[in-house]
Amino acid sequence: MAESPTEFQVEVAAALGINITMDSRSVAAARLRDAVAEAIGERAPVPATTKQVDFAQTLGLDVTADTLRVASARIADALDRRNREALIALNLQPGDRVRIRKTFEVEGRQHESVDDFIVSTIDRTGRLHFKGGNGAGAWATEVEKVVDPAGS
Repeated sequence: MAESPTEFQVEVAAALGINITMDSRSVAAARLRDAVAEAIGERAPVPATTKQVDFAQTLGLDVTADTLRVASARIADALDRRNREALIALNLQPGDRVRIRKTFEVEGRQHESVDDFIVSTIDRTGRLHFKGGNGAGAWATEVEKVVDPAGS
């Protein structure tokens, strides 16, 4: 679950007249950054992009009234929540076998790539890292757990 704003973020927001009480820490940071952007030499806040709005809708979010920074933070929070829920639902642990299926098109024909991996580690962000994968990894929402039919 996304962390609440820090006490310092709340203090700064209050001084700027910004309400961040319902925001995550990252959304609060985006709102604060938007509020002071021009004062610290950054570009002024701009509206969320069409791509952000469209992608956010697939996640069940409405970011049409958000700035680019706030929309980005809200989308990141939603993706993080989905990945953490998938980790719990799949009960993934180091040593588990997972499968990644990818579909792609070549010369107008659909193809599917299926690869199995062994989870080596799961980092603090919830990212899965694979054994012998030369840096290969995935998010829990991108994998399916492979269960041995013998139950071992």
